[in-house]
Amino acid sequence: MNPARKIYGTASMYVAVLLLALLVAPTASARGADCDVTLSTAQIDYGRLSRATLAAGTSGRLALPLRTVGLHIRCPEPQDMAVRFRGVAADDSGFHFTDIGRFSLRLRDGWLDGERVNLGQIDGGGAPGPIDAELPWTPDRALAPVKNGRVTMGRDFRAQIDIEADVDERALTLSDAVRWAVSGSVETASASRELSLQADAQPGRCSVDVVRHVAFGRLRSSDLDRRGASTRVPASRSGELRVMCDAPMPFAFRVMRDERAGTAVAPVGMGATYTQGQLFGLGRTPGGNGIGAYVLHWAATAASDRGELHTTHSIDGGKSWSAAGGTVLADHAGGARMGYAGFQDTATGPSAVRSLDVTLDATIFVAPVQTLPINEEIRADGLVTFEIIY
Repeated sequence: MNPARKIYGTASMYVAVLLLALLVAPTASARGADCDVTLSTAQIDYGRLSRATLAAGTSGRLALPLRTVGLHIRCPEPQDMAVRFRGVAADDSGFHFTDIGRFSLRLRDGWLDGERVNLGQIDGGGAPGPIDAELPWTPDRALAPVKNGRVTMGRDFRAQIDIEADVDERALTLSDAVRWAVSGSVETASASRELSLQADAQPGRCSVDVVRHVAFGRLRSSDLDRRGASTRVPASRSGELRVMCDAPMPFAFRVMRDERAGTAVAPVGMGATYTQGQLFGLGRTPGGNGIGAYVLHWAATAASDRGELHTTHSIDGGKSWSAAGGTVLADHAGGARMGYAGFQDTATGPSAVRSLDVTLDATIFVAPVQTLPINEEIRADGLVTFEIIY
């Protein structure tokens, strides 16, 4: 091989590589180095929320506390500072937060390279839209620093992001605690930073107390029916339950269980028919016979902090409600629920109240006398457990 031709070939390769490098270099320079986006906090934590800590507004929305995040964008050379927030849109002005909640953003107090600037809305290029010291930051809209009515490039941009969130008051009608969490990102043309929101929603707390127990007094054997029928005995004193909640709550009563299950003796010869779930036991005699049974009637009205309320009940576990129109027999079987509401609310379930007092009347049916040892004292001892569901 000719040495001169070999040297010439090497020189040609060197020149080709040099030209390729020169062709690539202008493209990299035009793109510029990536910017750095930082937030004063990347996670907004609203903590524990409940009906007791959040008051409903006139629209039925619960407003969460205002939060503010500092935004800082730094670039090694002047860059387009237009910035947008990418998140799941709830509507044209806000973003999704829980199934029935939303949050909105507002950008304010812009500073570009040490000078205060206005903000302008950017929508597909051209002149900025609305211009002001602060602007709502809506889905699919970018905001950019503006000087003298024109979008301005820079190296260092700072601003404050105000975050307003709210949820429908139904979001806190919970039986168990739940965490709400959502995230989005603050983006420029060359960088982004994630921003997340979270809250721990807690169910409101209610307590139920027995203000007064049902009493029947003492019966003599001579008071009992001698014809083989049961003996009907009205209560000498009604029972009373009181519910206190830390915030207005819609709740319903459920009879969890008859604590004397298996001892109820259906009334005989009384012309009254009750389901097995409506009869509650009174225990057994020393010889093992059932003493009888009793039924409980929820009062037709109840006193509350919202005034007098009226019976509403459900037979399908709370899926649907209807007006009772009077007293209601307590039932410890199936999906029976009992509540109190205003007339206009009876189809939607119990009303939300802080306090409620309700009485329960009872009727006892003593078993036929021939099944009882009437020569000794018999203690009838009924016991029932109630549950409030909210």
